[in-house]
Amino acid sequence: MSNTYRIGKIIGIPIKVDISFLIVLPLFAWFFSSRTMPFGFAGVQPEILKYGISLLTAILLFASVLIHELAHSYFSLRYGGSIKEIRLHLLGGVAAMKKEVHEPLKVIIIVAAGPLSSIVLGALLLILNYTLNPVSLREGNSLFIVAFILGYLNIFLGFYNLIPAFPMDGGRILRAFLSIYMDFVKATEKAVLIGKIFAVSIGILGLFTNIWLLLIAFYIYGNASREEQLVKMRYNRF
Repeated sequence: MSNTYRIGKIIGIPIKVDISFLIVLPLFAWFFSSRTMPFGFAGVQPEILKYGISLLTAILLFASVLIHELAHSYFSLRYGGSIKEIRLHLLGGVAAMKKEVHEPLKVIIIVAAGPLSSIVLGALLLILNYTLNPVSLREGNSLFIVAFILGYLNIFLGFYNLIPAFPMDGGRILRAFLSIYMDFVKATEKAVLIGKIFAVSIGILGLFTNIWLLLIAFYIYGNASREEQLVKMRYNRF
């Protein structure tokens, strides 16, 4: 039995949701319903409205992730690549490549398109909110809170994805830039090393400040190592 479900097609690309997405969606809705304004809807009444708008915010957040992946996909198609599918899952989304683009400058544009689309979308939502909302966020209509939350999170996720470490887009941008001057495997090794140094740095910081930074450090370090192994296996170089 498949653990993914197709929900549609955009620019010829099948859009699928993983079963893990169906699990995490209500968790995000609960998170938004339990936080006070302007980062949640804990004070909204009646209860059905609070949970309904929290679920809407969670759905729109994953729609933002879809826009991020579509930005990658659009430029990949434009430069001769092909996309098998876009899949939304527990940790966000991924555009599965069927045919990859290898020219470094084109790769930089393809990869950068995702986080830049998130930042632009977030900025537009915040501008919309502050332009049209006649009162403070804590007193305004719940829809303005939705716009604020999505704007804030999209900008955060956009810049977070630009961190120069795998599996974030920034790590892939760094590798593509380095591959202009050296072969792909060596560029991967250099990018992975930089990513690991970054991971160790925020891991040390996390030991003294925030456990979440420590978890992020382990996540980045593990994925950087995995990316290096995959590339070396593909090119039979150890």
